[in-house]
Amino acid sequence: MSWKRFKFGNQKLYVIPGTTHRFRTEHDAKFYCDEHGIDFANVEKYDSKKEYDRWLELQILQRAGEISGLRRQVEFELIPAKYERTYIKDKVINDWIVENVHFATQKAAWAYCRAHGLQLSAAFKMRNTEPVYKDVCIEQNAVYTADFVYRDKEGNEVVEDVKSEITRKEADYVLRRKLMLHVWGIRILET
Repeated sequence: MSWKRFKFGNQKLYVIPGTTHRFRTEHDAKFYCDEHGIDFANVEKYDSKKEYDRWLELQILQRAGEISGLRRQVEFELIPAKYERTYIKDKVINDWIVENVHFATQKAAWAYCRAHGLQLSAAFKMRNTEPVYKDVCIEQNAVYTADFVYRDKEGNEVVEDVKSEITRKEADYVLRRKLMLHVWGIRILET
């Protein structure tokens, strides 16, 4: 049986926490979860077996005290989202006035008239329009997701990404690596 390989020949890996079960396809992992009443959201997803093996290695290093604060799939915002203020519509505002006192509703204006012994006709309505604007996202943010983040023995934060020789040269990864250095001042450790 041949497994479906993804870009650059990597095989995804789905690990069911608390078990020794590992699956190569999302379909198989979902089927297992459905059969055993496990929430699929808890399944750990790895881009390759190499990434999974490195995760196990780092967990051993953390238990030995070599590293601390080990986390997976940590996001770093490289470029924030861009928003544009856009006109939506005109909002009609009814303003009720009695003796230069402004009320938001007719009911409140009439209650004021009754309380002060005025005719209900003393309350009159002014109609105003006010433009309504909304911030609309015109460009989504750009995020780099690191495979692993941890602190070494000296307390330095290490951002690590598992890459093969081919994926290290991929144009979008090279750009994100450079942006991480420029924006966050972090050099990515490639393993």
